[in-house]
Amino acid sequence: MLELPYYKAKQVSVDRKRHYEIEGYCYPGITTILSATKPYEEKKRLWDWQDRIGKAAAQKITTTSARSGTRIHKIIKSHLKQEPYQLPEGLDGFWSSIEPVLAEIDEVLLVEGAVWHPLEFAGYPDAVMIYDGELCVCDWKTARRPKQIEWISDYCMQVAAYCYAVNWVYRDTGIKIEKGMIAIALEEHPAQIFTLGSDDLFYYWRNFQQRLRQYYRERDSR
Repeated sequence: MLELPYYKAKQVSVDRKRHYEIEGYCYPGITTILSATKPYEEKKRLWDWQDRIGKAAAQKITTTSARSGTRIHKIIKSHLKQEPYQLPEGLDGFWSSIEPVLAEIDEVLLVEGAVWHPLEFAGYPDAVMIYDGELCVCDWKTARRPKQIEWISDYCMQVAAYCYAVNWVYRDTGIKIEKGMIAIALEEHPAQIFTLGSDDLFYYWRNFQQRLRQYYRERDSR
């Protein structure tokens, strides 16, 4: 299977929210949409956690986690593109966790290429690849502790939106992705892999569409 054509989007800020300019369109990013429409219950859990450990400690944990996630993403990107890289200090645990997953990849078709959809959203899936013999969209994550599928519904919606956008952008190539994958690197444990079949993707795609409609409703009412 050949590599897919690569598209690059220009990142811009609209109303202080991340948007992408591509192919004559300007669409909000998938993560922007999900963040802006996060349910109150999830926000309250975050506020309660901040109150419990203190805002300064919470900010330090959040910043450290985000930095680790960004650096691991860069290393994985270089690894998949077969470019030279050096593992930064402090990432050994995360790398040991995710490296066995990377070793099982059969083929990489696209790494962090921009995709978009006529429902007016865009984003950069981490990878379109063949894993365990199946074509899938994969998103890499990092976490301090193991997750359960019930806790990562936003990740699942993100991957579902990527899958439908990839299928739209590359509809003339004949590919159809019916599997999503979320691989979570853990500092002190083997990586977790959550896979989404076609029924799962459809379920989370419908949920994402609800959040997308909510996003545009709230934007247009301002």
